[in-house]
Amino acid sequence: MFPTRIQLSKKTWDRLQYMQAKTRLTPNIVARIAIALALRDIRTASVNVSKPEQTHVINRDVLFGDHERVYEAMILQFCAEQNVEADMQDIIRSLIDSGLHKVGHVKTFSDLSYLFE
Repeated sequence: MFPTRIQLSKKTWDRLQYMQAKTRLTPNIVARIAIALALRDIRTASVNVSKPEQTHVINRDVLFGDHERVYEAMILQFCAEQNVEADMQDIIRSLIDSGLHKVGHVKTFSDLSYLFE
């Protein structure tokens, strides 16, 4: 169901790299955290269907790792509950962007802990 390659906007990729510099977590791990946070707070989750002009491609297996099926199930449940019918590429990109907004103030790895209380 997931696309083999996910196209993230350059702005999103830059934000993931910025978070890597602050937390020392790789961009794929930061993206997973962002998706989880976006799915947890579905009131603010929305799907942006506009295509980014400049993109950075990340492979599905790198983005989701061994937990691909878990993320797929969570995202499909989100789509079903919210009646979202959009391209999976757009959904994943939007969830990452929404979740990154929630961690924008994080300065260190330890700052992430409050997000999961």
